[in-house]
Amino acid sequence: MNGLQGWCSQLIMLLYGVRKLRYIIQRMRKMNLFRIDGTFYRILEKSINFLLLNLLWFLMCLPIITIFPATAAMFGVVRQWTQKKETGIFRNYFVLLKENFLQSFILGIIWFGLAYLFYFNISISLQMSGTLKFLAVSILVCLCLLFIMTSIFLFPIMVHYKMGWTSILKNSLLFSVTQLRSTFLCGIILFITIVITYIIPMTSIIFWSIAVYNIYRLCDKSFIKIESMGQSV
Repeated sequence: MNGLQGWCSQLIMLLYGVRKLRYIIQRMRKMNLFRIDGTFYRILEKSINFLLLNLLWFLMCLPIITIFPATAAMFGVVRQWTQKKETGIFRNYFVLLKENFLQSFILGIIWFGLAYLFYFNISISLQMSGTLKFLAVSILVCLCLLFIMTSIFLFPIMVHYKMGWTSILKNSLLFSVTQLRSTFLCGIILFITIVITYIIPMTSIIFWSIAVYNIYRLCDKSFIKIESMGQSV
């Protein structure tokens, strides 16, 4: 317990430090100490923004039950980045967290319940034998794959469209099977991020927000493609 409290304190201190650094850089920009269009400034600002967003997400995920609301808020922030909206990360994150909390919390309960159900059924299936085992495991693996594919579009759709949680689930499934290229590329991004953060844990303080940004951009292209075809969601 003490170890967790110490880790949380360090995370909060790091978050505060990054926020102060971002403020200092913005002040220096206003004093014309940085060229706004300079490569160095753009890279520095984006890096700090990704780091700050990632730390906020980490902090809000600590209660475990808030993982879905915290992730929805992170997707909401990167959506505004793709729309070129100049908003404060810290304040905007918590506004989006509050705005999507109930819906994302309900979806989180459903999703964790389904994940446990898959785990429970696979565990039972592995204890079977013969053809029945092969058939049961094959069906469950296919369903798990569909579950993962649907999960990829879950948050992007949640923050992009205003709809109920049942419509979010339905459209996440439809997008995942009709936009296979985006689903595949998003899956690769997730896989690479998981592998890198597992091998080098320190990279997790910034890599997840970068992954979310790229995933949303891919999903957004799918949304634009569908909307340009005149299809409603």
